[in-house]
Amino acid sequence: MHLTHQDLKAEFRRVLLASGLAPDKADACAGLFADTTETGVYSHGVNRFPRFVQQIRAGHVRVDAEPKKLLSLGAIEQWDACRAIGNLTATAMMERAIALAAEHGIGLVALRNANHWMRGGSYGYQAAEKGYIGICWTNSIAVMPPWGAKECRIGTNPLIVAVPGEPVTMVDMSMSMFSYGMLEVNRLAGRQLPVDGGFDDDGRLTRDPAIVEKNRRILPMGYWKGSGLSIVLDMIATLLSGGLSVAEVTEEMDDEYNVSQVFVAVEVDRLIDRGTRDEKLRRICDYVLTAERSDPAEAIRLPGHEFPHLKARNVANGIPVDERVWETIRAL
Repeated sequence: MHLTHQDLKAEFRRVLLASGLAPDKADACAGLFADTTETGVYSHGVNRFPRFVQQIRAGHVRVDAEPKKLLSLGAIEQWDACRAIGNLTATAMMERAIALAAEHGIGLVALRNANHWMRGGSYGYQAAEKGYIGICWTNSIAVMPPWGAKECRIGTNPLIVAVPGEPVTMVDMSMSMFSYGMLEVNRLAGRQLPVDGGFDDDGRLTRDPAIVEKNRRILPMGYWKGSGLSIVLDMIATLLSGGLSVAEVTEEMDDEYNVSQVFVAVEVDRLIDRGTRDEKLRRICDYVLTAERSDPAEAIRLPGHEFPHLKARNVANGIPVDERVWETIRAL
């Protein structure tokens, strides 16, 4: 089935109002979920929405809470999310990092006691569309085995790096080969993963998303490299925010909440003039794209450049939504 942005937002808003959100928060939160879905990130938009509502109704997300500033050190600030709504809080924290960068050239906001921020790339785009380099990451509950282990002890801890330009160039990557959301997207579509995404119960690499969803032996991105990066991102987020680590979230919480996040913005315009910036970025992109292809039928990819095309297609043709997911939302 295909729906419009308006269809999605209206249904999200209905459910959020019924879940206790004030009208202004329900409208803003529903808009972010609809935006994410329209951009083509279904795993953290419409598909994630029922899980978000579940966490509201379990009390893990506090719909009336507001983040509060704890500490200011010039270009660095430390905030407590107070378990407020994840995507609204993350938007506010990146906006604060941008404001600090406008004053100091760079701004960093470290956040404790946060909820899942949904699509992390939204906040990288938020900075890049205003002319700032945007960097952010979050830790999570332990959902991935460290390299060499079978048991989940590290988070997927997604990292986002966004570079301003036309279009925005952005990496939005989980420290696993695939996020659990993308495992779900492929499973619902009846597709195998394009590359190995985890291990089966016998320790063999597999492309079957259902197996990896079930046994949670998801494969770290770059094998030991993704495992190592997950660990240091967790350490830095924990130290900067004074919040909980993956170990503490996993062992002390009954679900994924009270996570730690970091938001960084860097002002580019005072470092390089806009024309020179665009010229240098264009040369980088052209140099990459003119490489000889290993498969003539497979285009060379620039990170994040597909999203404007995905959004335009969804605006023109409607947003594809799995009927099973939509039925679940309509029943909330």
